[in-house]
Amino acid sequence: MVIKKGQAALDFLMTYGWAIALVVIVAAALFALGVFDVSNFVGTKAAGFSGVAVKGWNLNTAGTMTLKLSNQVGQTVNITGVSVTIGTTTSTVNGTVGTIATGVDSATLSTPAAAFGAQASGAGYTAKVTINYTDSSGFASSTTGTLTGKAA
Repeated sequence: MVIKKGQAALDFLMTYGWAIALVVIVAAALFALGVFDVSNFVGTKAAGFSGVAVKGWNLNTAGTMTLKLSNQVGQTVNITGVSVTIGTTTSTVNGTVGTIATGVDSATLSTPAAAFGAQASGAGYTAKVTINYTDSSGFASSTTGTLTGKAA
């Protein structure tokens, strides 16, 4: 009598192989549908800024990002430019921002209307923001951070 141990091992491995492949396919489908969107788990969060930070922000359903900057440098700064990137779309803040005294917040700043296209209410987003500024001695600096939230 011949015992076929190889066939039993192959059947065992094939069964587990198909089960693992199915789990990977389901996970990929859920990821593609946005179930694993980071912003759904993190909520509203700002990270990575130093010197000049973003104190408040909002992305409306029309696709316009509104920001409020805060000067934490320790001296007056002149904001020379602010750019926002969501996905592959980059937009700059309209107009000139001007100077912000120490510990003071800027006026409300906005990207052009519908810069990021229509957004579904409650849809999560991650925005990369770059702020360029000069201090009172004329030294140019830049700070970059990430904003996470949901369109409202």
